[in-house]
Amino acid sequence: MKTRTLFATGLTMAAVLLAGFSNRANAQELSFGPKIGYTNSTLAGNDAPGETEGRSNFTGGFFFKANAGEIVSIQPEILYSKRGATTITDDDPDGIALNVDYLQIPLLIKAQVPVGETVFPFVYAGPYGAFELDNNFNSQEVIGPFVFSGEGKADVNDFDYGVVLGAGMDFQVGGLFLGFDARYDIGMTKILKIDDEEQDLKNRAFTIFASLGVNLGD
Repeated sequence: MKTRTLFATGLTMAAVLLAGFSNRANAQELSFGPKIGYTNSTLAGNDAPGETEGRSNFTGGFFFKANAGEIVSIQPEILYSKRGATTITDDDPDGIALNVDYLQIPLLIKAQVPVGETVFPFVYAGPYGAFELDNNFNSQEVIGPFVFSGEGKADVNDFDYGVVLGAGMDFQVGGLFLGFDARYDIGMTKILKIDDEEQDLKNRAFTIFASLGVNLGD
């Protein structure tokens, strides 16, 4: 709850700053649009059992960008993201799969340097908060000649937070911006609600995005 409160406070402050930048910006400095990507996620931690196979899924959402100058901009996003992985052990040769769906809200600080008039390479970094929407797990256990299957809901934390690092390139096409970027998410919250100090499974994800930005006011 304390983490949620801190994140909500930070998000509110960011919204105030963003509103200030928006009031000062002209139409060419504000953009909005959809983005879609492909994510490969996994679980990291000292107690990740056996071999871990990542979970691959599409992700998508929207972004809003406000320039704070010629180089720096602030870019909040709202994304639907699927996370999780499958762990394989001797007792579970077909794996134990944990899948968690989130509504993720990154708040990115973006720096770009124009290359010519229509090409804009950039790097970015910032925090994210993610609210759990749904989860499930399934497993198969082999005992002699018998295979037992099970599935259900996992006892996961309903809020995750972490850091986003990424880079990419925007291409201006008329009044539109076609963007491509790649990012790595580092989760800092334990996924499972287990009262065990040694349990430290956390989210990790690599995502490739394509986006289409529209200058507001054009």
